[in-house]
Order: sequence, then structure tokens, then C-alpha cells
Amino acid sequence: MSQPSSYKVLVPADELHQFVESLFLKGGFAPAHAADAANVLMYASRRGVDTHGIRNVLPIYFRQLEAGQLNVAPNFHIEHETPVSARANGDSGLGLAAGCWGMRLAMQKARQSGIGMVSMHNSYHYGAAGYYPWLAVQEELIGISMTGRIYAGGAEYGVPPTFGAKAMFSTNPLSISFPTQNEPPYVFDMATSVVPFNRITMMRDAGQSIPPGWGVTADGSPSTDPGEVAQVLPLGGNREQGGHKGYGLATMVTVLCNLLSGGWAGLYDNDPQAFEGFKLPNDGHFFAAFRVDLFRPLAEFKEGMDAMIRALHASPKLSGHDRIYVAGEIEHETEIQRLHDGIPVTETVFDNFVELAERYDVALPW
Repeated sequence: MSQPSSYKVLVPADELHQFVESLFLKGGFAPAHAADAANVLMYASRRGVDTHGIRNVLPIYFRQLEAGQLNVAPNFHIEHETPVSARANGDSGLGLAAGCWGMRLAMQKARQSGIGMVSMHNSYHYGAAGYYPWLAVQEELIGISMTGRIYAGGAEYGVPPTFGAKAMFSTNPLSISFPTQNEPPYVFDMATSVVPFNRITMMRDAGQSIPPGWGVTADGSPSTDPGEVAQVLPLGGNREQGGHKGYGLATMVTVLCNLLSGGWAGLYDNDPQAFEGFKLPNDGHFFAAFRVDLFRPLAEFKEGMDAMIRALHASPKLSGHDRIYVAGEIEHETEIQRLHDGIPVTETVFDNFVELAERYDVALPW
């Protein structure tokens, strides 16, 4: 529950939330989309997932907006549908809003049919993967979300395949949530790379070095300088350390997000180089939700979740450690702390917000 290094101010969560929402409104987004954007980003910042919280307002979302990438009035729509599934189009809209729309559609289908799955293309960065399963668990549904991108010709920054010399994937995260009875909800959220790229840039902004084994330079040389890192390794690192498993997970995410959705599109005519005709202009997402009572009574499942978590808590600890955590607990406790103390705003984010407040005429929350 430590604060980010070099933080400048602590801002009450509700004031910061209103500021972020107002920025998106002044940026030209519809009120519902501005509200969704603020909800996703503040979820991450409240829970200490600072890599995917308010720090990204300027460097990701407003940079996309001001570069003309984002459609500020998108028509999120279904291209193909069954009672339990949908292929959706994000219409080049704000990924934070498109993600919420897609997850709600999956949840609606789950309430009606027991399970709902949505694969979406033509969207952009949707923030913290964990937010969308967290929405599902609020309604006592099991939730899943993923987001990904693959580059036919490689990319300057990203994640290479095992034995690869060029980035072919984004960090392709995935998340799943399970409802509980009395324990905090189980919300597991991970990148399929060693770390998300946002952590590299966050540590760069803080003037910190990164641990060995996180990433390499453009020519493949290992580096601990976050300013030099161009590729983050697949989860596990190299082949001997299990990096092929992270590579496999990244590919799985791409299939569900980019291929099922139709985002990875082109012509294939049995030409061995036909993949060069395929393209993926932006991000794809995958969402799923399903009811526990497809398998067993909800109350029994939730009691079992609590018992499993408590068994893990009670298991023997290594020397020097007095606690074992399960996914979502550290974030839950961080949220309690930050709702009491305020959200830490680093020097870099402080300066970004000053710039945006002046540009869009929004009062600063400090």
C-alpha cells in the first residue's frame, strides 16, 4: 500500500473523480462516456493500480483525442449476435467507454441466458483490465476481460514472441473475478508480459531504474534504463524461465480479442506472405460474464470461496513473511486507505493536470 515515488499532493478521491470527468466532458465526450472514463481510471487509482489510473489521462487518452484518433461521438454497435454472444464494433471510440458498453452487454446476456460473451474490435486502450470483471462481481457474476493487439509487421514498442527480435504484441492483459461472501471480491488482473509497459514509463518518469530481466533495447540488449527499453519480455522472461507460457497467453488473448472480433482482417489466398495484407488499426477486447448458478447455488459457491481464501491465509509462511495474499486484497486495502487519505498525484501527473486544466478551462482539485 505504498504511495508512488515523488508524489506531490494527496487529493480527495471524490474531488479528483469530478475533475477527471470534467476534463473528458470538456474534451467533447458524451456525459455517459465521460462518466465511464472517470470511473475506470479512478477505480485503478483508488486501488493503487497507478500504472493504469489517472496518470494516463494526458499521455494516452487526450493525446489520442488531440491527434484525431478518437471518435468523440461513436456508435458502439453489434455486428453479429446470438443469445449468449456478440461481435461488436467500438467505432474508433474511447476505449474506456467502449469497454464499459461491451462488459454491460456481456452481463445483460449472462443475466438472461446464464452466460454472455462479447468480442469487440475497432476500439482503443480500455484502461485497467480488472475494472470490467469488477463490474460483474458487483452483481455476483463471474467476470472476464481481455484486451490485445498484434502487429503484422512488428512494432517499435511492445512484446516479442519467444525467440523473436521484434515486438509483435501489446502487453495483452487478462482479468477474472469471483464473488465472495465476506472476504473482499477476488479480482485477478495480469499482463501477459513481465510487466505492463506503463510501469516502465512510470518508473522512467520517477527517475528510477527497472530490475534486470524486464525488458530489452531495440537491438535486443538487456537494460535497466526505462528510457532505453523498447520491448518488454513475455511473462516468465526467456525460454528457460518459462517465457513461452507468457507468449502463449498473449497469443490466446489476441485470438479472443482480435480474431474473433474480426479486427485482424485481410485477404488470405494461400500466399505464404498473405499475413502482410492483414491489419489491426487499433485495439480489440473480449468480455464474458456468467452466473454461478449454472453450476451450483451462489451462496454455497461464495462460502467455498471464503473458505479457500482463509485456507490460503492460514497456510505456512516463508521466513520473514507474516501474510499470504490472494488477488484483489492489496488493492482492496489500498482503496480503503486512499479513500481516507486521498489519491497521491505525482509530479508528472500534477504538471499534466495543470496543462489540461488550463487548456480545457477546468478548475484544479487542489
